Amino acid sequence: MKYTLEQRKELARRLRGEGRNCSQCVAMAFDDMTDVDAEVLARISSGFGSGIGGKGEVCGVMTGAAMVCGLVYDKLERPALYSKVRQPLDRFEELNGSYVCQELKRPGRKPCIDLITDGVEMLHRQFEADGF
Repeated sequence: MKYTLEQRKELARRLRGEGRNCSQCVAMAFDDMTDVDAEVLARISSGFGSGIGGKGEVCGVMTGAAMVCGLVYDKLERPALYSKVRQPLDRFEELNGSYVCQELKRPGRKPCIDLITDGVEMLHRQFEADGF
């Protein structure tokens, strides 16, 4: 069964409440589209939280999205795949001013849960537009 946008967002919120990192929340919210078990997605994405291993680099929301794109668009040639990966990255940056974790965590910025649901929504809508 394919999740609705609201089901995906609720799943991501629940996962965050269970202590999952941003990357895990996004990757696991798309387990229905990847043919990969949610716990395998959790293990693969576990090191990408807080900007890849806690370094504050690329936000876990975006690393999770990139992993999901790689799995969903796996039949595309590399340039087309990279274009699909950049789409949510570019939209996320437009909406939030950055996709770098340490910049997103500055005082007065959105909480991580809002960034997670932003990312889930962007990716969901991209897949819908592409016929998935």
